[in-house]
Amino acid sequence: MAIEIIPAHFSRLEQAVDEIAADGLFFIETRIEPDQLAPEPHVHAYSVAIYLLEGDLELYEPHIGRTYRLEAGTKAVVPAQTLHKERSSAGFRAAIGLSHDPATMDEAASPAAG
Repeated sequence: MAIEIIPAHFSRLEQAVDEIAADGLFFIETRIEPDQLAPEPHVHAYSVAIYLLEGDLELYEPHIGRTYRLEAGTKAVVPAQTLHKERSSAGFRAAIGLSHDPATMDEAASPAAG
């Protein structure tokens, strides 16, 4: 499955939190610095919904050669097992919905690790 991008989807953190809960996802709010992102394309065993609150984020899908540039208010959904790579020049803050409980993930599998 491909990454889904929904520009101008929300304007407040509370909207993102409510939608994450309504979708039955596990919520985390995080700040991710550029050096925390995986340097190579990778997949996750779980789906990730990213609600970009501030900063810059690019998502790249190597199998189709497409780069998505997210800005604040954008929602991106990365389905489980979707090959992708993240890039950010200055870091970003996001509300994230995970289809898997982050409390049961090891550090290498966490979203901040890529």
